[in-house]
Formats: sequence, structure tokens, C-alpha cells
Amino acid sequence: MEAPLMDSTKAAQQEARAKIDVITVAAIAIFTYLLASIIHEALGHGLAAFLLGLPIQHVSSVDLSVSYVGVPDWERRIVDAAGCGAQLVVALLTLGLMRLTQKGSAATRYFLWLFSTINLIIPGGYLMVLTFAGFGDWDSFVQGMTSPLVWKIGLTLLGVLISLLGLYLGVHNLEPFAGRDTTGPDARRKRRVTLTFTSYLAGSAALTLSAIFNPVSPLLILISGAAASFGGTAFLMFINLFVRKPLATTPEISLTPTRSWFWIGLGIVALFIYFVVLGPGLPR
Repeated sequence: MEAPLMDSTKAAQQEARAKIDVITVAAIAIFTYLLASIIHEALGHGLAAFLLGLPIQHVSSVDLSVSYVGVPDWERRIVDAAGCGAQLVVALLTLGLMRLTQKGSAATRYFLWLFSTINLIIPGGYLMVLTFAGFGDWDSFVQGMTSPLVWKIGLTLLGVLISLLGLYLGVHNLEPFAGRDTTGPDARRKRRVTLTFTSYLAGSAALTLSAIFNPVSPLLILISGAAASFGGTAFLMFINLFVRKPLATTPEISLTPTRSWFWIGLGIVALFIYFVVLGPGLPR
């Protein structure tokens, strides 16, 4: 009787380890989306404006206002492009860091996966869609250029390429979390859907709702927040359409983000920053 009892205990432990903690995943997403927003607005637009000596008027979770009075067009274009540029640089650095953290916790490795993925697909989406939208960084970027239509087409194609790269790397790097199908035909799909759908909803909702508190134009900024989050990271959902079978490099035992109070704490801090600090914007 001892052997069956041990087998039963082992099976129960394996089942417990295989359960994804959606609260932890949601907290990681909220923190990751906030960090991506700070990189785009502050590290990208803000740092570029600061280095060029341009006065920054206002910064929030979804926008940064700079005074361009008497500023040459080339300086304005550098600031316009710097938001997406900063995210692309950070995404590439994070992809490199992922190779150095193969023995890190599942939650930390999931953060690195999500962070690298959204910092690729957000700039890709901006270029692919907003270039022709009549508003946003890249619409401003092409203003005053000769042959603006050619520029818009070129930037849109660049956005498509970046988005496809983000999608490909997102699919490939999610495999360790999907694992091999050993518990049923839908096990891999359910894990991937849980990891992507939870992050997409939690991260996008937090960023969008924080824009309501923006005093500049709550409705306009709310729309901008939705475009940057629900729209900008929509490719997360496309990840579930690919790789129905395990890759040759897919591990037998899947990585599982389990309950982590550290990441839940970071998620709570991120919500505070969203709704109390960057949502209303700085300075007050």
C-alpha cells in the first residue's frame, strides 16, 4: 500500500505545480505594462526631449507633452520616434537577458517573456496602424516631410515586420511555459491561453483605466490608453493561433508561475503608481 500512496502524493504534487496562479500572472502583467509605459513616455520621449533641451510640460502613464515652440522639425521627430525606439532597444536587451536567466524562477522568466514581447509588439503596432490614423507619434513624425505618403507606407511596412518578429519570438519563447502535452489534448492550449489572456486583460485594463484620471483630456487620453494597451498588445492573443504541437526544444516539464507574493506586491505598487501618480500626471 505504501507505493500507491507515494505515487498518489507525487501525482498530487505534480498537479499542484502545474496550476498557473492567475493572480500572480495578472500582477506581473500590471507591473510589466506600467514599466513599458514608463520606458515609452519617460525613457523614450522624455529623455530625448531632455537631451535636446526641450521643456517637458506634462507626463502621465499614456502621454508626454513637450513644448515645440521655435524647435526645428528634426528635433521634434527625434522625440516622436524615441518612445518606440526605447522600447525596441529594451526588448532586445531583455531577449539577451532571458538567455542568462535559464535557472531563474518561473515567475521571473515569465516577466522577462512578457516584457520582451510587449516591448516589441507595441512599437510594431504603433508603426503598423497609427501611421495612417491621423494622430500619434508617427503621424507627427511625417508632418512636414517631402513625400509623406511614401514615408507612411515605409513606416507601416516596418511596423508589420516588427510585429511579425514580436509574434514569432513570443510564440517561440512561450514554449517552456506550455510544455509538452502529457495531460490531455487541450493542456498546452489552455496554458497558453491562460498566460496570454490574463496578461492582456489585466495589463490593458490597468493602463486604460489609469488614463481616466488624466486632467488634460480624460476622454481623449482614455482612448489613447485603450489604443496603446488593448490595441497595442493585441498580438498577444494571436500567439494562441500558432505552434499547436510542441517544438523540438520544448521541455517535458513546463514552467509554471505559481503564487508569488513578491510579484503580487509589485503589482499592487504598480496600481498605486498608475492611479495616484502617473494617471493624474506630473506635475499637478
